[in-house]
Amino acid sequence: MKKALIVLEKEWLELRLQPMLLLATLFLPPLITLIAILGFFAVGKFTASTIGSAAPLPPEFTSLSPLEIGQAIVGRQFSTLFLLLPIFIPSVLASYAIVGEKRERTLEPVLATPIRTWELLLGKMLAALLPALAITIASATLFIGGILAFAVSNRVRDMIVTPGWILAVIVDTPLLALIGVALIVVLSSRVNDPRTAQQISAVLVVPILGLLFGQLAGVVVLGPAVALGIGAVLTVIAAGALWFATRLFQREVILTRWR
Repeated sequence: MKKALIVLEKEWLELRLQPMLLLATLFLPPLITLIAILGFFAVGKFTASTIGSAAPLPPEFTSLSPLEIGQAIVGRQFSTLFLLLPIFIPSVLASYAIVGEKRERTLEPVLATPIRTWELLLGKMLAALLPALAITIASATLFIGGILAFAVSNRVRDMIVTPGWILAVIVDTPLLALIGVALIVVLSSRVNDPRTAQQISAVLVVPILGLLFGQLAGVVVLGPAVALGIGAVLTVIAAGALWFATRLFQREVILTRWR
């Protein structure tokens, strides 16, 4: 474990030398959060009298006023962004941490050191996961503050900041991010371009979008039980992905194939 922490420290030192990468990945979530809060605030200042007839609404929306419906819809759409951020940010950081080292010819000396494969991969994964989770939780906290401050009623607050959504942000999305990083590790032994690894790992966005559309249609209710159930399934998948990534990341083969 100590060697994995050394790899983690090394990755963070190298990330500091890439300010544009850090700016693009770590500055974007707070910016998106501010835009979400401003959009939510703006909707609360205008009465959307046609919302009720514009599209079918979930049953839980029937008792709300047009203004409350407008804020609830906008708030729920923006809240889904915080389920996506922990997927995109680690994929960018991990792709450059692994495939980027391959392109710069700095991975071979690391692979030649007396460090176990799982320790090397764990250090690289944590270097991508920890900043992403920290900035996501900070942004989500700011978003919650904006919802509590600008919601037109308590009913709107309760429909956006739900226990199920909070559990999904804290439990489910980190597991999805871990699976995404493991996929990038697997792909890193097959591709030369970081963007290719990012695009393939983006398939994890599909279930999040399905959850969004299901909530808007009233088919899926993201309660605590659903969030924890999804987390249990993702835990099993993440464990399998880590095991598979460790087995596939064969150091001797990579040292010869990546020349």
